[in-house]
Amino acid sequence: MGNRVIASMLILVLLLLCSSQAASAELSPVFTIKASKAPSVVGQDIQVFVTGDHLQDMFGFEIQLTYDSSKLEYRGAKSAISGFSVPIIEEAGELIFAHTKVGRTQGESGRVEMAQFTFRTIQAGKASVELKKAKLVNSVIKALEPEADVRIELDIRQPFKAFTDISGHWAKGNIELAGSLGLVDGYPDGTFRPQHLITRAEFTSMLVRALAMPETGDQALGFADQSQIPSWAVPAIRKAVSAGIVAGYADQTFRADKPITRAEMAVMAMRAIGFTNASGKQTSFADANQIPAWAHALIADAVEQGMMQGRGNNLFAPNANATRAEAVTLVLKVHHYDINADSI
Repeated sequence: MGNRVIASMLILVLLLLCSSQAASAELSPVFTIKASKAPSVVGQDIQVFVTGDHLQDMFGFEIQLTYDSSKLEYRGAKSAISGFSVPIIEEAGELIFAHTKVGRTQGESGRVEMAQFTFRTIQAGKASVELKKAKLVNSVIKALEPEADVRIELDIRQPFKAFTDISGHWAKGNIELAGSLGLVDGYPDGTFRPQHLITRAEFTSMLVRALAMPETGDQALGFADQSQIPSWAVPAIRKAVSAGIVAGYADQTFRADKPITRAEMAVMAMRAIGFTNASGKQTSFADANQIPAWAHALIADAVEQGMMQGRGNNLFAPNANATRAEAVTLVLKVHHYDINADSI
């Protein structure tokens, strides 16, 4: 009996040790980078924030950041943590920033915004900012160098030029706002063509831009008509398919140039912000019997959330094709919904 008790106690001690080690691993410091604007425009200032999580008594730190100096110009760095910052070391797209508290006081713990870097955008294109190293020091001057290799990719666009054909249009304000945010493009002749029908490829590209979705690699899409998908739309369609926002038809085609229907547009938009058709909701539109079964619940959600509305006479017109004006209005709402969700 004594040996059994001892064995049980040993097992308990081992379990507690394993549990303690697991908890310790879970609480290792981790770092994230986030930009103040996505996308940004050439000539603007943009802030990049470095945040540490699971910090324990961080009294001081040194972080090494690299950035694309061909597209970004360093403007300054600061920390909201009390104390003082060491003059920054800047060289060939690399920054070393150090900051420390002063006096006899405890360091920072938990989730803490460590530093804010300001850059001026100087050229359009993709620009990466990467946290390469982080060194932490606690209040008893014990140093720690946790793993820190995280990056963010900035989408820098040319300044928005006003469209020439939207004066007096009901969606003028939305079109101009979406254009200034880099969510939509016009045509080479400076027009937006708000009443033109929008294709599945065009709407998918708008939606992916609004969500600032990350790259997904170069995996094949697998559609039977992949050769007919415009090259400019392939990356966005790949992202949307990977995220479960859009799929092809029963015959394995995508039909990129087909004008999108209002039902398809509503379903894609609601999937993009996390809704599913599991709610079983129904609408009260007079043409509700024309809404496809796979779209009914998501259209009900779109109306309930104020993302879409009918076209008058209590009709939703699910199988009618959507215009570019309708599409940009919805995409702008998706963008704002996504931004607000991230800030919660």
